[in-house]
Amino acid sequence: MTESAAAIEVRYAKPQLGEPGPSGRLVKLLGYWCLTALAVSAARIWLPQSADLLQSLWWTGGGLLLGAALLDFLTGRRVLGLEGERKLPGNLALGVRNSAQLMLCNQGQRTLKLLVCDSVPQQLGNSGLPRQALLEPDQEVTIEYTLVPHRRGSAEFGLIEVLADSPWGLWQTRVWLGREQSVKVYPNFLGISSLQALSTEQTLRHLGLHQQQRRGEGMDFRQLREYRQGDSQRQVDWRASSRLRKLISREYQDERDQEIIYMLDCGRRMRAKDGELSHFDHALNGLLLSAYVAIKQGDAVGLQAFAAAQDSSGGQLPPVKGESAINLLLNNVYDLHSGTGSADYSGAAQQLLATHKRRALVILITNLRDEDSSELLTAVRLLTRNHLVMVASLRETAVDRVAQKPIGDFSEAVESAAARDFLRRRARLLQQLQACNVLVVDSRPGLLHQALVQAYWQLKRSGKI
Repeated sequence: MTESAAAIEVRYAKPQLGEPGPSGRLVKLLGYWCLTALAVSAARIWLPQSADLLQSLWWTGGGLLLGAALLDFLTGRRVLGLEGERKLPGNLALGVRNSAQLMLCNQGQRTLKLLVCDSVPQQLGNSGLPRQALLEPDQEVTIEYTLVPHRRGSAEFGLIEVLADSPWGLWQTRVWLGREQSVKVYPNFLGISSLQALSTEQTLRHLGLHQQQRRGEGMDFRQLREYRQGDSQRQVDWRASSRLRKLISREYQDERDQEIIYMLDCGRRMRAKDGELSHFDHALNGLLLSAYVAIKQGDAVGLQAFAAAQDSSGGQLPPVKGESAINLLLNNVYDLHSGTGSADYSGAAQQLLATHKRRALVILITNLRDEDSSELLTAVRLLTRNHLVMVASLRETAVDRVAQKPIGDFSEAVESAAARDFLRRRARLLQQLQACNVLVVDSRPGLLHQALVQAYWQLKRSGKI
């Protein structure tokens, strides 16, 4: 989405050669030769008449081994004609399996037995490496392996690392092929990709939501069409009906050009895990999918992140609309990470009021707790002066499980009581927010995208935005 879908291709680069080192085979042979010295020593005691012969054979075998090792070193220390390149996807999505390819070509005169590995960044899990390959002269081979990103941001690949055996396999030369590459790891945007070819109605059905039809005030005229059962009389265009001699209705669409600003909490609480993803990554996925639905409706979306990690980039985006808006949003958040500090709701609210004067729907995505009540209520009271405010909070499913778990002993009773008290205080905070005319979305992390889209669509249909 953010880059060309075509793979990134790197031309063959001049290989870099290291110094040859002994292979496992040579080490084993030298070990066996040393062990036979014990047999020669034992023969002097038990078979003195054969000791001299065995000693001669032992020295002869050692000389042959050393001579073979020297000859193999001289003939195999240079690896000529080996070239390689790496092909990567244009971009990667967090937690999604992708395939990478290593292409090797032998343009030399001898057969090469290789052990192939790759310099994969730590933020990417991989399987399928190292791999052995046998290349005849003028032969090419493609090695495919799997990548699974565990962290967003820029992933930096080093050179392809290959161990090339000498002709007799007594030495191995380390060869570095290809070039360094970089690929961006985005939030899981595959959900957006699957929605691009769908209409608004199909998108909502794909997300498991039902679109409620509404016609009347607060709607923009879209087109004329034939009358359908259920259309109100106010929709009938009598002039067009008279001209065409059949009932014609006006079709409306929701008002466009509204602004939606996401306030994204990047504080330490968003680092909590729910499954393989953190609350922060779930929040990004929900933000992106709901923003995409809003963009398809013609609205503009913006972002203000606060309490982010110091090494993060992006997090601030004025409202944008149009086909390129979702790409701008993706590029703005792909390297955004949660920090270790506490969220400053009041400071974030004051910053937003200073930069966004026009009335907008402000969606604050966070992980609420009872101790936030004073500061959070102050922040939303500031925001509601100029904006329509929605607070989307991610539930901690671990606490829900503890509260719902059957009680078996005293320690479990204490844990259950603490969890229930935590949830009760949290519910009271949500009620206080609703009393301040704040819309509240309380969702499990994995279902946040559905909850945000449904809340947005209800506001759209009610004419509040």
